[in-house]
Amino acid sequence: MQLSEREIDVINLLCDGKSNREISQELFIAEPTVKSHIGRIMTKMGVRDRVQVVINAYRNGLVTLN
Repeated sequence: MQLSEREIDVINLLCDGKSNREISQELFIAEPTVKSHIGRIMTKMGVRDRVQVVINAYRNGLVTLN
């Protein structure tokens, strides 16, 4: 699975419990762009929702607990 640097940024913010709006504000991108990133992330990970993105990210070491 090859994730872009921006997709990793989005995953990290998802793991912090941020909403799409909060992610868009923090990364200075449009909310539809956040939705697009999340959709691509879910496709690449083979998961069906954002909760599974977070679980997958922790299980695969993409993020760690602080």
